[in-house]
Amino acid sequence: MLRTFIFDIDGTLTPPRQPMTAEFFKFFKPWCGENNFYLVTGSDFEKVKEQVPLEILRLASGIFCCMGNELFEKAGQILVYRNSFEPSRDLIRTLEHYVDSSCYPVGWRRPPHIEYRTGMVNFSTCGRGSTQAGRLRYKNFDQSTLERRWIQAALKRKFQSLEVSIGGEISLDIYPKGGDKSQSLGHILEKDPSQRLIFIGDKAFQGGNDYEICKMMDETRRGTWFNVSGWVETKAILKQTQLVNNKDVL
Repeated sequence: MLRTFIFDIDGTLTPPRQPMTAEFFKFFKPWCGENNFYLVTGSDFEKVKEQVPLEILRLASGIFCCMGNELFEKAGQILVYRNSFEPSRDLIRTLEHYVDSSCYPVGWRRPPHIEYRTGMVNFSTCGRGSTQAGRLRYKNFDQSTLERRWIQAALKRKFQSLEVSIGGEISLDIYPKGGDKSQSLGHILEKDPSQRLIFIGDKAFQGGNDYEICKMMDETRRGTWFNVSGWVETKAILKQTQLVNNKDVL
């Protein structure tokens, strides 16, 4: 039975919004040459290229970007599909209101706060332009205030046709219901319905942007998934004997 691995990127293969480490690349490149795998991320393809070496992208069977709303093959040379989403003016005004009313210090904010991506919107009160130090500062702020959690809950109450999930360290991903990472599974299984899937991500908790793909894997019994704390844990999982050989059966 063919086994196919599906990886989140941020916090799974790389440090959040940082390039893949040399240590992990040294292990992962030869692993990729012996296994069938896809990448699925909330980021757009330009950010993927900043984080994942071209040698890895060339070995991937496909790269699902923007929560699976875009699929690239051949390291980005081929665009297989692209979904569209036009956020309402009411949604944008609401997000602007949350920026204005946030308790996060204005002097620490780095726009843009609203980033339009294929099939989705990414929102951050501290701003996508934050440095690594700024991201850590907001991460600590968010852990103490739960700002993203209450904004997430408020948005889901007001915009019931939309899904809102926690992505990365500083942001929320907003998209039509069904426009999440789980949509990648259908495309992957079309190629070989009998294959066994293994997903690895760092936001598999309820409300996280890996949750729906894990939930669908449980419901359809198409494979197994792991929630990790970073690339070190991902490496440890892949080094386990039962997961190294792509021809093994779980």
